[in-house]
Amino acid sequence: MAISRKPKKKEGDTSEANIQAIIGKGGSVAKIKSEAGKKNLQLRLELDVIKQIDEIREKRTVPPSRHTWILEAIHEKMEKEGTL
Repeated sequence: MAISRKPKKKEGDTSEANIQAIIGKGGSVAKIKSEAGKKNLQLRLELDVIKQIDEIREKRTVPPSRHTWILEAIHEKMEKEGTL
């Protein structure tokens, strides 16, 4: 393995203190652009309910994901109540 000397700082290099100040300043988290008109929603369900949903899903020829199944259930409820 070749050994080389420590590189010399070039003109315009910032000092270690400036670098640490920038790091310490922090920043913001990258923002993810969401699809227009959509909002993420967190849903908390009892484990028994999730198990029942999974049992129902598995009976279908091609079981949908939980997410898709829940969306279908919401749309069915909205159609039933005449809001869709």
